[in-house]
Amino acid sequence: MDGVLFDTVPFSEEFYLKRHSGVTKEMYKEIYSGNFHEEAKKYAHLVLEETEEERKERRAIYDQKKIMTPMFEGMKELVEDLHKNGCVLVLNTNSFIGSPLLEKSKIDHLFDFVVTAEISTNKVEKFKMIEDKYKTDKKDVIFITDSLGDIKEADIAKVPTIAVTWGVHDRTFFEREKHSKLIKIVDKVEELSDFIKQYWK
Repeated sequence: MDGVLFDTVPFSEEFYLKRHSGVTKEMYKEIYSGNFHEEAKKYAHLVLEETEEERKERRAIYDQKKIMTPMFEGMKELVEDLHKNGCVLVLNTNSFIGSPLLEKSKIDHLFDFVVTAEISTNKVEKFKMIEDKYKTDKKDVIFITDSLGDIKEADIAKVPTIAVTWGVHDRTFFEREKHSKLIKIVDKVEELSDFIKQYWK
């Protein structure tokens, strides 16, 4: 969702860096090279102190600003087209915010299942939940992500994956090493759309 459908990465990065003294943009990107929630714990000691009231206020501001984030150009049309053509759309996301962001963009009805961080912070576990729910074979699934950490978890889950370069990571991250289930790296929404159509054929 974040970094694939919605242009939330700059905004989320800004909030994270403000709360973690000494964390740089480069360090922030490396957090997404593994499981985000596990990697972020490494910097927990750098979190600025705040009262419970300040924490709630900060979180409310973050949530409110986040739901105003626009979708990447062409992504709404792509998910609408996939849905219209019979694809079951599911979100396996690190985010704690699912429905409000989708509702604001009027695409919540297109997604059959939204698996947020409240359910689990481990994407491998969530892939298993998705597989169990739909009783589907992995060859009938494509996972689309913008982070190296997600690709590593998809490798473990044996789920075919497409990486997009307009989110948290660029092509250099995805090409660091070989990935057994990375089937394509794309730089444009049109390229993503064309590849999905060819893949299903």
